Amino acid sequence: WLSNHGFNVLTAILSNYATTSLQQVECHVNFEQLATKAMAGQVVAQRMADLSALAQVDPYRAATHNKGIMNGIDAVMIASGNDWRAIEAGAHAYAVKDSSYRGLSTWRVVDDQLVGQLTLPLPVGVVGGSIGLNPLTRANYAISGIKTAEELAAVTASVGLAQNLAALRA
Repeated sequence: WLSNHGFNVLTAILSNYATTSLQQVECHVNFEQLATKAMAGQVVAQRMADLSALAQVDPYRAATHNKGIMNGIDAVMIASGNDWRAIEAGAHAYAVKDSSYRGLSTWRVVDDQLVGQLTLPLPVGVVGGSIGLNPLTRANYAISGIKTAEELAAVTASVGLAQNLAALRA
């Protein structure tokens, strides 16, 4: 049909850069939960926020920052039977959406808390393809209680942000 109306169709593919499937999560961590034996929680929080700010301007830091996020996300994608490589590709494309590679998450100090936020494309599914073929994947869904793609996306993004929190604190 398109060829008959003056369009030259080169290909018809789905893109892994699914900006209509953005998932956003946020967490708030009280300073006392970040304290170590050697450092007050407020100091830890400020250092984590500073590292996050660095990941917004330095692509070398951003690559490590995002790799940590994706460590958690990839594990959820593999366990859920989703294509973790497609999610990786979309996430890294999203990280460079403003023509500079940046950290996918941001952390800032607000009052007496460290506040983290993560936004990325997560076009995930809970049915179809190879998802139902693997007995371990079916078991993972039964254990997690996840029933919808929306639930899976929320859990996945939350795991990515939690992984980032742990890496920054370490």
